[in-house]
Amino acid sequence: MTMYLKDEMTALPPPFGGFQVQEPSISIRDYVDLLFEGRKIILSVLLSVLLLTAVYLVLAPRTYKADALLRIDRNKALLAATIRSETNASSTEAESPRAQREVEILRSRSVLGKVVDDLNLMVEYSPSYFPIIGEAIARRHDVHDGVAEAWLGFSRWAWGGEKLNIATFNVPDRYLDKEFTLVALENGRFRLLGPKGEDLVEGQVGETVTADMGEAEPVAIKVSELAGHPGTHFELTRKTSLTAIETLQKAFFVKEISKDTDILSVELKGRNPVQLAKSVNDIATIYVNATVNWESAEASQKLGFLESQLPIVKARLEKAEQELSAYRQQNGAVDIPAEAEILLKQASEMETMHIQLKQKYEEQNQRLAGAHPDMVATKAQIRRIDNKLVGLEKRIKNLPRTQQRMVSLARDVQVNTELYTSLLNSAQEQRIAAAGSLGNSRIVDFAVTPEKPYWPKPGLLLAIAALLGLSAGSALVFLRHSMQRHDNYPALLEYQVGIPLYAAIPHSKKQRRLAKLIDQGKDREPGILVSQDPLDISVESLRGLRTTLEATLANHESKVIMVSSPSPGMGKSFVSTNLAALLASIKKRVLIIDTDMRNGRLHETFSVSKQPGLSDLLAGRATLGDIIISLPDVGVDLIPRGSMVLNPAELLVMGDLEETLEQLKSFYNHIVIDSPPILGATDAAIIGKHVDATFLVVKEGRYTAQELEVSFKRFQQVGVKTNGFIINDMKEGSSYYPYYGYAYTNPEVNPKNTSMFEAGYQAVGGWIEKYQNRNYLDADGSLEEDDDKVRV
Repeated sequence: MTMYLKDEMTALPPPFGGFQVQEPSISIRDYVDLLFEGRKIILSVLLSVLLLTAVYLVLAPRTYKADALLRIDRNKALLAATIRSETNASSTEAESPRAQREVEILRSRSVLGKVVDDLNLMVEYSPSYFPIIGEAIARRHDVHDGVAEAWLGFSRWAWGGEKLNIATFNVPDRYLDKEFTLVALENGRFRLLGPKGEDLVEGQVGETVTADMGEAEPVAIKVSELAGHPGTHFELTRKTSLTAIETLQKAFFVKEISKDTDILSVELKGRNPVQLAKSVNDIATIYVNATVNWESAEASQKLGFLESQLPIVKARLEKAEQELSAYRQQNGAVDIPAEAEILLKQASEMETMHIQLKQKYEEQNQRLAGAHPDMVATKAQIRRIDNKLVGLEKRIKNLPRTQQRMVSLARDVQVNTELYTSLLNSAQEQRIAAAGSLGNSRIVDFAVTPEKPYWPKPGLLLAIAALLGLSAGSALVFLRHSMQRHDNYPALLEYQVGIPLYAAIPHSKKQRRLAKLIDQGKDREPGILVSQDPLDISVESLRGLRTTLEATLANHESKVIMVSSPSPGMGKSFVSTNLAALLASIKKRVLIIDTDMRNGRLHETFSVSKQPGLSDLLAGRATLGDIIISLPDVGVDLIPRGSMVLNPAELLVMGDLEETLEQLKSFYNHIVIDSPPILGATDAAIIGKHVDATFLVVKEGRYTAQELEVSFKRFQQVGVKTNGFIINDMKEGSSYYPYYGYAYTNPEVNPKNTSMFEAGYQAVGGWIEKYQNRNYLDADGSLEEDDDKVRV
């Protein structure tokens, strides 16, 4: 198989072992590994969010909620209940408005405005608390213990237990919504300050005092209750009635408990629990009384209309009876046949209905517009009755004249009798309705003073904060991961670049502490990880590298090893120094040379002087005996970088480096060269011509395949063979190298205490791995793994 680097037709060697490398797909275990690796970030974010939430819970003002229950009943239909017939069966104004209509009435200005006036809600006042923490401190004070002592003598602010009740506070219109200040004095006295802090007036609790502010209306205030240390400030504001109503509307909620129950929940939220309960009860009481008054007034109005019609109908009845009596006296007894009896009955009923509809129309005309559907329906009913009456009149005219007159007079008497009786009954019912009307609403539950705040809710906020913290922490881990420079898998990287991976060195906390000590210039003996902690897992990985090098370079009489990197900060000096120490530990004579004559720091690692060194040797200012430093604690010799030079590449070319290395080969078994980065300078390419093996060190999360490819080509262009690359600083739980952490140590020498969190993570990871396909190298299906073999 042939692979091309970018647009160049350069063939790379086939993958190792004859296997085809496939790019792995993302698995659940990869995400679990990544989250476990970033557990400190997630925990830090979680704790930060929880801390901010806890601070909010402590400092946030408490909001209380008071509620009451109202029951909305159907109208009793006591209004004109007798006006019924088979032809007038439609429901009109006799049915009650339902709950949704009552919600708007409860929120109306006519109801809330009276509450504002009754409870004096146009005046807002509160103690002046210390900034940020003052209210939280005052809230912890028990009001039954009186007024709290001022902290550090700051008596200007309230610290708990202060009380203020304003009976009257009137200001000119110009100063509405302006903030005034009331200062408590001794012996129940107070001082009122204007919006600009000017003194207005002093007064006594229980007395009304006024102050002239140059307006037509003076400032008037009456304090009914005041408790506070002398000097304590209170903030007062007088609002307009409309502003107070709008403020109340924003905090006021009315909702139906459930559909078609006609049970309304009246809720009010605020910071004063006592005032909240009073306000809710006042709203409910005012609404119920208003509905009673409205129904009583409507019943009285209808009763007045009925009583005005009674004398008129009574006069008609008396007149009809007199005319019928006179006609009988004049003509004697007149026999009415059966047909005339039927016509008389029908005509009487139609005439009665016609008169009732006329009365109904007049009553509706007092309340409704002419285009109202009820008015239109009543007119249509009157027209139908008139048409029927016209037909009956024609039939009556066919009777003999004597019978016609008798039927007409008898009909008038019968109609007026029925109508008068109906009006008497209706008037009596309306008298009962006006006297005993209870309205269509009832108070089921009165509001009580809330004992616990409605907001904030600690449980809910902490749960949301925990969820938010975990989500934000995880998102930060994934963001950091996506911004890192890396390739997904070392085996895939081997195939892409064409050079083998020799070692993957895990992250070492001990080495990180050593690096900090070196940066701070603090004393430490010795300064490399092999000497400080021989059992560190990174050292074990370097031992594997040593074994591989011994096998690879076994045929060379002397082994000169150069360690380089694509760019600075990859850890090549860490690899070269510890590798040299490990080679010396197997009874080899080892020399380490710092060839980075610009920024080399091996002299700091071993706490020796940097000069004389390599630059001085190549410049002819020193000999080999002058620059070689023996380090018995580590077991290696060191050649530091030497004096600072501006042309290290020229020195390497003209300074007989090859002859120097030949002299050193005759004495040392291994020479480890710590070279400058290949992409930053040409020094490594010059040195590479004289070495037996070259290795590139890259740091996890800071390299790309492109960097390795370019570095490989740089060496290739000058004829230097790159033997392989080393990945340094692999993080624990890294998803890029699944075989991290197979350490084999003596538990008696280095006991390992596994936390419950790590144990749980390993258990979950093992369970996921059991059901995930982790084969990144695929031949003809799957690779078998024996106990003594590890997949490559």
